[in-house]
Amino acid sequence: METYLLRLALAGVAGFLLGLISNRKDRTHSSRVFAIVSIISALLFIVASGLHQQTHNMGDPARLTAQILSALGFLFAGLIWIDRSSRVEGLNTAAALLLASLIGLLIGAGCYLTALLGVVFFLLLYWLSSWIKPRRRRKIVQEKTGEEAPPG
Repeated sequence: METYLLRLALAGVAGFLLGLISNRKDRTHSSRVFAIVSIISALLFIVASGLHQQTHNMGDPARLTAQILSALGFLFAGLIWIDRSSRVEGLNTAAALLLASLIGLLIGAGCYLTALLGVVFFLLLYWLSSWIKPRRRRKIVQEKTGEEAPPG
């Protein structure tokens, strides 16, 4: 029982961290959603593997956990939209939410190291993208205008 509680707690913490990092506009709200999705994923894996063991290896536990993707599809339908200037918005949040779900599944399965590596790679990706984006913007402004872009 303690193992399951530890897995759920770790999934919640990992999801919360992913939410803090991925959405800079509304950190508290998104962190809660990310934590909930991660906990649900871990819990669903725990339930699926428990049912598989109780039924003496009948059935396929992967079928139950695969339904997470179907449920996320409904969330993504509300997260991804096209704004008035025909730009697609919400893709980064949807992708990060999918990662939070997969991290939750990994933690629910007891694959802590793989989950940790996933979170670390996510952090590196966000750090690199925030480092590259201002430099790329300055370069584009320089090419178009011939002037030096303001820093930031």
